[in-house]
Amino acid sequence: MKSILTMVFMGLLISLLSLQKTNAADVGRYDTVKTLKPEVLEIVNRVLKASYTFDIAKVSELYAPNAMVIDEQSPFSWNGPLAGVQWVNSVQKAVKDFKIKDFKVNVKRVKVFQQTDEIAYLVVPVEYTGTINGEPFDEEGGFTFVLRIVGDKWLIKSQAWVPKNGL
Repeated sequence: MKSILTMVFMGLLISLLSLQKTNAADVGRYDTVKTLKPEVLEIVNRVLKASYTFDIAKVSELYAPNAMVIDEQSPFSWNGPLAGVQWVNSVQKAVKDFKIKDFKVNVKRVKVFQQTDEIAYLVVPVEYTGTINGEPFDEEGGFTFVLRIVGDKWLIKSQAWVPKNGL
């Protein structure tokens, strides 16, 4: 009985290992593009500009129905097609609560990305600046974005912030 169970478990283990190799091999079948598509960058830039101009109309239709946004402001995550609107509102509240003046974002060059015809992943380094009580304020970090084609347009599936001191 013990040897039969050992054989069954070994068979399962071998099956799982070969399945992992098959799944890993499937990733390579999607051809990635060498440069980000302009429409993907345009969406990301609109979102990041809205994060300091607080223009929720600019982001209201940029998120997928099951989108998720994660950031360091409470409640830390927002879900659904209005996740971007809720996030921009939370950024605006944080700026107001901390009394930040001249709040701006400097979007730096994207160096990490992968994109196919239907999905894009990118890491966008940014620096938020302003003043608090007349003193300079800046926070560096990065957003990861995943965008997908939904219907016939690019929408944000996920967006997550990581401050530089969190890396």
